[in-house]
Amino acid sequence: MSTEQQLAAVVSAANNLTGVVTGKIGEIDRALEAAQRTYREQLASLDQRLPRLAITKNFTMVPDANGNLVDGWDIHQQVTTTKLRSIVATSQSAGRPQADVEFMRQVQADVREQFADFNIQAADFWRNTIHVWQMKWSDNLGSPWLAFPHSVDAGQLGGGGTLLLNSTLTMGAFVRVVEGEIKGAWATGAEPGKWRWCSLVIQPTGVFGQYMIMHPARLSVGGAVEVMLAGACTGVVTHPADWSCMLALG
Repeated sequence: MSTEQQLAAVVSAANNLTGVVTGKIGEIDRALEAAQRTYREQLASLDQRLPRLAITKNFTMVPDANGNLVDGWDIHQQVTTTKLRSIVATSQSAGRPQADVEFMRQVQADVREQFADFNIQAADFWRNTIHVWQMKWSDNLGSPWLAFPHSVDAGQLGGGGTLLLNSTLTMGAFVRVVEGEIKGAWATGAEPGKWRWCSLVIQPTGVFGQYMIMHPARLSVGGAVEVMLAGACTGVVTHPADWSCMLALG
């Protein structure tokens, strides 16, 4: 066999080997993709199985006895709260005003920019009345926090008021930034001018006794936001359809 023939045979063998290796890499990539897909599906299934119980007070933001504050919440002294509307639990056919139906449809339209399949059931029955609040401020001197709900065990023997970080939890709210800027906690993901479902999943820290207070920060000197259904629950919530009136154990 001539040198040229030998060289051609070596090149052919190398090409064949390259083809085999490329094929094996493709098989490995496909196997990895399938394994990752299965893992994500199993993780999502597990998230759906984790219990979702309210761990903060007053998810629907019922007013206090005077009607000026959200009951069970701390509001910064620089922040003025005003209840904008209370949307009754009954359906439109049973008495929910058209203006409230249209309001909820606007919330739905905005949130559908995030979640195209979101249905807020604007004209249907709900379990509880939903209260919508405005929180407004004109300065942010000192500690610039906004507002936060107490934990459900606040005031109980051995209770706190802050959130323990020894289990998976989700905090969130429906928020519209009217002016100014806020960030963090139940306002994570808020945007100017549009209703957004804001959420933040917190994983256990593994640190003994660690806790947090779930208040967003006011980043602007002045501002105003509208809020409804704000709080925190156990487990993982990744879609606003699962964020309504949370069951709380007393």
